[in-house]
Amino acid sequence: MINLVSDKNKNMDWELIINHLNESGGPIKIHMGSPGSAQVTRCRLMDAYDGLNAKTRGHDIFLELA
Repeated sequence: MINLVSDKNKNMDWELIINHLNESGGPIKIHMGSPGSAQVTRCRLMDAYDGLNAKTRGHDIFLELA
């Protein structure tokens, strides 16, 4: 599992992260700034990318291929 930490002062490059997920095939864990930002980001990612499973637990988003 790859672990990333979100920097609240910078935007995440989601295209790069999703491409890395597609190449590695393994799950990615991203620690967000708050549980609310994790939930909102999860919804946006699920809407933007087909074939993506995204779950949250507290501040963390877990991404994997469907």
